[in-house]
Amino acid sequence: MITAIGSPSATRRRPLERILLVDVCAPGLVVMYMLLKFEPFASVLRLPGSASWLVFPALAVIVLAVTPTSRLVRIPINWATFAFAFWIVASRLWTESVAATDFAIRSEVPALVLLVLVAGTIEPRRLIRVLVATFCVIAFWSLATSIALPNSRVVTFEAGVDEPQLGFRGMFGHKNELGMFVVFGLCLVLAFAQGVTRRLLLVLMIATILGTRSATAGSGMFAVMFIWFWLSAIGSQRSPRERSLLLAISVVSAVTAVLLAFRLLPALLGVYQKDLTLSGRTVIWSESLELIRRQPLHGFGFGGLWVNPTPAIIDDLRRQIGFSAAHAHNGALGLVLEVGLIGLGLFVVLLVRVGALMVYCVRRPALSDYGRWALLTLIALVLMATSEPLFDGADLGLLALVAVVLQRLKNDEQLEPSGVSAAVPADGSRPDLHSPDRRVGARERGSSTWG
Repeated sequence: MITAIGSPSATRRRPLERILLVDVCAPGLVVMYMLLKFEPFASVLRLPGSASWLVFPALAVIVLAVTPTSRLVRIPINWATFAFAFWIVASRLWTESVAATDFAIRSEVPALVLLVLVAGTIEPRRLIRVLVATFCVIAFWSLATSIALPNSRVVTFEAGVDEPQLGFRGMFGHKNELGMFVVFGLCLVLAFAQGVTRRLLLVLMIATILGTRSATAGSGMFAVMFIWFWLSAIGSQRSPRERSLLLAISVVSAVTAVLLAFRLLPALLGVYQKDLTLSGRTVIWSESLELIRRQPLHGFGFGGLWVNPTPAIIDDLRRQIGFSAAHAHNGALGLVLEVGLIGLGLFVVLLVRVGALMVYCVRRPALSDYGRWALLTLIALVLMATSEPLFDGADLGLLALVAVVLQRLKNDEQLEPSGVSAAVPADGSRPDLHSPDRRVGARERGSSTWG
């Protein structure tokens, strides 16, 4: 049966078709962003730059154009993210390399802003399921290829280290990139997986991280696991006195562990074939600080330093370092070099905002899993950024997703002051009482969202 355009049947059918299209395409765009920015297939497939600055934004605009208004009005606006993006764009006025900064801005800013908008139209539970599936599938593929393919067990040489380093990298460009990606996946698994599913996924994640032999990823994994067990132990105590006692014991144990780690630092570094300069990183940091003193407030331009052809100031920096450093090997230093202390301050504002939303969610049983995910992700991001530049690109996009999910949860809960949803679902159906971002019955059933 063919229905004429404009007939009553077509009018009734069109909204349903549009909603179903958005339900598939919006999560698909989030997956596309992960693939474009984390580049899990970089060693075998390099996508053209237009995929980031043209194809992804165009598809995102189309998806937003067909999204029902009832969903668009629920997009949470995080001004900290937009302020940071604006400062990145403003850095073009003083960049050392206009062409490189133009390309970096085109590749990063539109995709980041549109990712935030598209993700804001997705129900938080569905978005979390998409993220868990994406990280787990890529982790499994990377571990499988690392075991099966010799090229995925890469041998690398680093400054200050005489022996070659063997480690899993899957089809990522570098073993550190795989390791840090899986650490972020580990945060999702710990927060949302349950039962046998959690145990199997933990084995997958931990095996992959250890296989990379990445000290950065290893430290992130240790910190995330420690915090998770600490939170679980405190949460299992029934009385405030027991929780206070366990908290005090945990603090003392953590301080003791840190002191012991410093005592055993040479031996620990030897496990990962590192020296006391962390493969030359301390040299890079000290020389980068000297360069920062020239323009501390606004830096030298986003994406305008570690490029080819290399600006003169980076040539001078590399001569001072003594080898060709690919980047600052530190999130804060790398950010200050490019967008100055002002840019770093705006990024800190974003971290603080996410931290405030995290506290809001942790204090509510129905949303506590989301709060724990945010806490673990923040800890992993900040810790691993001490040795890698993780405050832009894909990692900034992941942080923005955390902010979107938590803000959407807060906004949705505030629309339900009486305990009954005041917001009608976009598809007109009854609210899903099994959704973790509802209030009806949430506290009675617990807060698990993935099983």
